[in-house]
Amino acid sequence: MRSDTTHYGDMTTGSTSTLSPAARSGQNVPGQNVMATTSQEVKRTPSNPITDRPLIARQPSISSIKDKDISTIPLPVDEAPPQDGTTTADEEVPKLSKSRQIVIAITLTLLSMMTVSGMQALNIGIPTIQKDLGMKDTDLPWIASAYALTNGCLLLLSGRLADVYGRKLLLSTGMLWYSLWTLVGGFMQNGIGMVVSRALAGCGAALATPSATGIIAHTYTGRARQLAFACFGAGAAIGGALGLIIGGIFVSFVPHSWRSALWFLGGLGFAASIAAHLVIPWDSSHTDKKSIDWPGAMLVTSGLILLQYVISAGETAPQGWKTSYIITFIVLGVALIIAFFLWERRVQRIGSKPPLMRLQLWTRANGRLAAVYFIGFSAWMSFSTALYWGTLLFQEVQGISPIATTLRFLPSEISGVICNVLVGILIHRVPAQWIVCTGLLACGIGCMLFAITGRNTNYWTFPFQGMWLTAAGADLVFAPAMIFVSLLSLPDEHSVAGALLMTIMRLGASFGLAISSVVADVTSKKAYARGLERVDGYLKGVQAGFWLAAAACWVGLIVGVIALRGLGVLGKKTEKKEEIELATKGKKVEEQKDGTDGKDRDRNRVTEELV
Repeated sequence: MRSDTTHYGDMTTGSTSTLSPAARSGQNVPGQNVMATTSQEVKRTPSNPITDRPLIARQPSISSIKDKDISTIPLPVDEAPPQDGTTTADEEVPKLSKSRQIVIAITLTLLSMMTVSGMQALNIGIPTIQKDLGMKDTDLPWIASAYALTNGCLLLLSGRLADVYGRKLLLSTGMLWYSLWTLVGGFMQNGIGMVVSRALAGCGAALATPSATGIIAHTYTGRARQLAFACFGAGAAIGGALGLIIGGIFVSFVPHSWRSALWFLGGLGFAASIAAHLVIPWDSSHTDKKSIDWPGAMLVTSGLILLQYVISAGETAPQGWKTSYIITFIVLGVALIIAFFLWERRVQRIGSKPPLMRLQLWTRANGRLAAVYFIGFSAWMSFSTALYWGTLLFQEVQGISPIATTLRFLPSEISGVICNVLVGILIHRVPAQWIVCTGLLACGIGCMLFAITGRNTNYWTFPFQGMWLTAAGADLVFAPAMIFVSLLSLPDEHSVAGALLMTIMRLGASFGLAISSVVADVTSKKAYARGLERVDGYLKGVQAGFWLAAAACWVGLIVGVIALRGLGVLGKKTEKKEEIELATKGKKVEEQKDGTDGKDRDRNRVTEELV
């Protein structure tokens, strides 16, 4: 049987309604190829020169794609139905002008800025908030922790809701909810109300963020997608800097202090929500089965809430980590997460409804996607830990004021913006493994420079270098990781796959803070026992926290060097037989059901170089 291929703009596909898994998994970037077979001749379909999208309204259905089809590269065609019974709805392809695409990217970047700037603005105003609301020292961490708790724990469920009910709907709802409770937080008169408002604002951010990543993966292709993800990552860095500036100015010079900052940010959030509603095209469900795996959602959300709570409250508990309810919550949280994976396996085996998260996500590209998730965990464990101990190094050890500390953190935000733009330029020219490993190396070196900073060390000697290197390293990891995840996820799971990465990164941040706090406490006590004075003993603990952050980067770097070996330029075309063999090492490609033999397949096989 003859095999022909037809190029739909930036995709290569066959004439039958069944596309190769790669073509429908979000991996449709210019210059990339996917394997396909056909039984009839098809004419070339012209593509839009601006968007690189085919000039057609819909793409063929991929209801026959199985997850195992995208677990190896090259990607075989299999016309059997998915194991979990999931079918993916025909994708509406947005035919957008270049100017519309640019406006959408700017809007999503603004949304990314908003979800970060509120946290940073409040961090500057915490001493004033404590005085105005009469909060105890032990309650202050919950201003930030409540937001992180709800945000991190609801991302996975929100990602699935976005894929099922439409991403624009979830994005608009989430941003409106976030803006509302940011605005309301400025009117709170007690600590409990303030913490509750931040928790509810976190729920809104959790609804919006996975939807934004799904919109980017669906709307853009090729280099445009890479640049859009880079801008989205830069938005977080810009938001951090904006939050520091807004917090410092409003707390110090504007009437009503931190309250005015929240009102201002809430107003900006409403403006961003309106802009998103106007410029982002409506999308329908991205799957034919609109059911939600609610038992799985309850299991994973409950487990994450317990673990996040333990991480936040472990240090302040009556007996620390030895407190009985802390130990109980740890056991219950781990048990619920294990139960979630077992439940998802059962749901996939029965096939009556789609799972909340396909377990095959962890094995795709011969396990490289799982490696990327682990690297994200390590990078954010290191980055967040370094930022936390950097604040204490400046204020508690070197005795610097909060405003001066804010200025010392600005280089991290500036370098973050520069690195995200740099990634957008280099990602289609430089192998992704090099970018990711360079980021981990930079972040690790930055943490080491902080670790050797002393009580009287000049800022420009080590802290400045450590500040920009740490932030640059984390941002060099984020954008390639998001692009890789979008390429290896099906259209009906773009938001879930992105949400999983962000959930893992937030868990890494929380885990790093908890473990480093224990290590720092033990180290400080040993220093005090040796007769060191309070500040010097405390410095030893801070330095130990930085060394732990550096170690997290080194572990991630080792994983990146080994697991991502051979990972080439994302989007580069290759038909070399030796690279195909590298991608499928140890794997046997199934015989196609249309009767073509292995030689015919090898002649017509075209792969995407994600390896």
